[in-house]
Formats: sequence, structure tokens, C-alpha cells
Amino acid sequence: MYKRMAVESFQVETLEAGIKQSYVLTLDDAAAAQSEDAANAGSGREACIPVHAVKGKEPGPTLLVLAAVHGDEYEGVQTIIELCRDMQPGDIRGTLLMVPVTNVLSYYGETRTTPEDGCNLAREFPGLPDGSITQQLAWHLKRKLISKADFLLDLHSGGTNYAVPELIGYYHNDASEVGRKSRAAAEAFGMEVLWAHPEIAPGRTVSAAVECGVPFLYTEAFGGRRIRPEEQLRFRGGALRLMRHLRMLLEPERWIQGEAPPIRYRLSGDGNFDLSINSAVEGFFIPDVRLLDRVSAGDRIGAIYDWFGELLEPFHAPEDGIVVGITGTPYIRAGSYVYMLTKVMEG
Repeated sequence: MYKRMAVESFQVETLEAGIKQSYVLTLDDAAAAQSEDAANAGSGREACIPVHAVKGKEPGPTLLVLAAVHGDEYEGVQTIIELCRDMQPGDIRGTLLMVPVTNVLSYYGETRTTPEDGCNLAREFPGLPDGSITQQLAWHLKRKLISKADFLLDLHSGGTNYAVPELIGYYHNDASEVGRKSRAAAEAFGMEVLWAHPEIAPGRTVSAAVECGVPFLYTEAFGGRRIRPEEQLRFRGGALRLMRHLRMLLEPERWIQGEAPPIRYRLSGDGNFDLSINSAVEGFFIPDVRLLDRVSAGDRIGAIYDWFGELLEPFHAPEDGIVVGITGTPYIRAGSYVYMLTKVMEG
């Protein structure tokens, strides 16, 4: 059973100790006034924020976990569903806030962007109170949830069109407390690939977090609109290790078995997929590299062909780096994403 209320009425600070409760936060008061039965009888395609809150009886930090900021990324959704099911107030200190589907409209549309306005939620922060539906969603998420957290974990993957290695991304700035906390958490999470970001591109949940003084981590995984069981298990295990790192788990040995894998790659870059290499032509892309391959300037990344094998557009690495992203769909339209390189972290 869940409670419906207007997002403006939701107050993290007033959650009672020992509570485990699900909420549907609507973006307008009229929708909040509907009964649960009335809402369930409809299409369910309303703009809302589903939130599950677990608050321990002992004081501690507030961890906010988001999934499906992009509606075609599912690994985080399953992770949160499992944590919603399993985590009880008696298991934790502090408050665990979980949003299993952050952009409900793009989730129902099975798309990266919101069908109603074409906006990418992960590019719209801090949002606008009277903007498009995605801008309003960003506005409420920052004010009512992100700014109230002590730590943000945003669960992403490659979705439909991107293939990305399983990794944890963090704010790399040892001169700031937010950066130091982000890095320490990344090293505790249990991923083999760490991607350090000395600068954070604007418009993201994580840039909103930094603006609020909130340290963050985000995940990536292969994607393809399918959940790889082993990747999802590492998402869950990483979330639990983060909770252990934040001293939220009362009995961490009950939740976490085995050691985390060693860190194999330390990468560095801005992480901005908007600045990746795009195609100039339409055709069929055949890669010559795999994710996490090291390439030197001039190495061939792959090429676009027509149906009869005629070369239309070759791609060569403009500089040394590591392949951190590649198109997940061989059919390429002109102007579409093809690949992205990043650097090995120095020192």
C-alpha cells in the first residue's frame, strides 16, 4: 500500500523513525487528491515520482538511490525493487530513500527521453517550476530529494543505444569534501572500473548534487534494454557496500558476502556522452574494437558500410585512450552516436 500526495507536501525531514512506506508524489494537487483505486484504474501514465522510504530507529545519514532517470535502463529498477522488498527499518541507521523509476513517462515510453516534450531528464537540472514536464520533474527532484540527501547513488546503464562497460563514476576533486567523499565511496563500491570526473557537465542529477554539496556515485553497465544477472547482482552488492561504507547497515555481514573485486581500471574524463564521436552518414556500423580496449591515435575504431559492403565512413581514434562507449545498435543514422574514448587516470 502506498500513499499519494503532492510532491510539495513530502518532507524528508518529518519522516518518522522506524517507518517503511511507499509514496507516489504527484506534480499537481489535483492528481494527489485521487484515491489509489482511481489512479490504478487509469492508464497509470501520470507524471509522478514513486518513492520508497525506510528510516531506521537509530540516527544516521540519508542515502538517495535513483533508477530509470532514462526510461530504457532497467538494472537499477530491479536493484531498488529488491532493496524495497528486503530492507527493513531494523536493518539500518538513518534513512534510505529509493526512487525505482525516476522518469515515469520515459519508462512507459521505453525511451531515453520524455515522449511528451522530447527532453532528457539527465540534461535538465536544476529544472524550472513552470517549465515542460521534464523540467518540472527536475525541479522537484532537486528541491525535495537531492538537496535533502547526504549521499546520492544514481543507477544508470547503456540503455537502448549505448554499450558501456560496467563502471562506477564519481566526482574527482580531492580539494573539496564532496570530492573526497565521492572518491572514497567509489573505492568502496566494488566495481572493477572507476571513472573519475574532475569536472561535471551541467544538467545532470550529479551536477545538481554537487551544487547542493552532496557527494555522489553513478553506475553504468552494458545495457541493451536487458538485465544481465551478474551485472545486476553487482549493482545490488555495490549499493549494499555503499551503505556499509556510510555506516548505515547494522549487521553488514548479513548482507554482504565475499570480498569486492580489485580495481582494474582507473579512468579519467568528463564523462559527457554528448561530446562523443557521431556519424556523418547512414549505414551499418561494424566495430574493430571492444569496450575497454586501449587504442592509440590513428587506430581504427570501426566503419560504416552500406548493404553491399561499400565503405561509407571509417573511424580512427583522434588520440590515445580507452574505449568507454560504443553504439549498441549497428544501424546508424546520420548524426548518431558511434563511440567515445576516455583517458587512463594519471598517478
